[in-house]
Amino acid sequence: MTSERLFSILNFVASLDKTLGLQTKLEAVRDALNNIAGQPAQASYQSTLAAALAAFTEAVSKLPTSITPSQAAAIREIGGEDFFEPALGEKVVTSIQTHAMTPSVARDFVQELSQRRAAFLETVRSARQSLEKLQIKESRLGAGTADVAFIIPRNIFKNQLGDFAKELNFISRLIQRYAEAKTGETKPVSLEQLSSSIPTVSLVADLMALGVLATVIQKFLTSWKTIEEIREIRSRLSKIGMKGTALKELDTQVETTITTVVEESTTLVMKDYPGSSAERRNELEGFVRHDTKQLFGQIERGLNVEFRADPTHDADEATQQLLQGIANVAKELKYPAPTDEPLLLTDGQVLNEETQDGSLTVLHTKKTTKTEKTTTTAKKDGREG
Repeated sequence: MTSERLFSILNFVASLDKTLGLQTKLEAVRDALNNIAGQPAQASYQSTLAAALAAFTEAVSKLPTSITPSQAAAIREIGGEDFFEPALGEKVVTSIQTHAMTPSVARDFVQELSQRRAAFLETVRSARQSLEKLQIKESRLGAGTADVAFIIPRNIFKNQLGDFAKELNFISRLIQRYAEAKTGETKPVSLEQLSSSIPTVSLVADLMALGVLATVIQKFLTSWKTIEEIREIRSRLSKIGMKGTALKELDTQVETTITTVVEESTTLVMKDYPGSSAERRNELEGFVRHDTKQLFGQIERGLNVEFRADPTHDADEATQQLLQGIANVAKELKYPAPTDEPLLLTDGQVLNEETQDGSLTVLHTKKTTKTEKTTTTAKKDGREG
């Protein structure tokens, strides 16, 4: 995690806790339980506990819509998962209900949780102040703009500088081709920020390209849930000794799902292509299909792509809708954990490149052993990144 990203998540955690009043409401539950443990027959204390518990669980219920999957992953990385999980309210309620006859036990549970949570929040505040003193600042997005960050696991380029350069070229090429598909021309992709550790490349690019890229990734992640369910069924059947046709049918279903999402994504990107050359359209469609499949294969291996967008009322309606669409998708993207047995790309295909004459190596699922070539009729014309 970069220092800027750390500062950002620390800021978010402190702000979210203050906005929802989680710690304050949890301490109110603790105090009410403390009173009941001392005088369990006091009816007013029971009413106070009920009100405090209702306020706390209501605040916790807002967590799922307040934290994006990427923010949840960052909170988990800094050790705060237990204090901002959606099940937090349920855990407190269960403890109180389970120990209704021994309120001191529930009190001790809530008090210990409250103390640990308060200590975590104090660490968050202290770390944030220290970073501020070191002139570390959060990367802020300008009103009416959007950006994208590619978080690239090192296994994709195996810590080789040349392969890392290939990856950067692929990312630039991908966005430029998406931009051409939507606008009819390639547009510059500007480097906003480059961070090490887990290499993170933040970019500013054409809004239409970012919008369709976000939608394509969302489409793939939705389909990937189906693929994971099929793989789980296949694994269970294999463990009980099932062989032959049943397993082959599941393999076929996985391959069909992958092919379908790649084709649907390609169609979406190429929809309303404004260029006048049919030849260029066909060529670009092949490039988009190739790059999209490669993107999906890298996501399976751990690549994360995060979007930020700041809709503003000052922009025209079309731009506002585009920015809002990117912002909405950004909240929903939840990436799968990298698998030990990738399906989409073999090791040699992760950084697959085009040949000098513009031909493309078609990417297949892991079970496919035949490698084919699809050669475009036109040479690369300098419009490609």
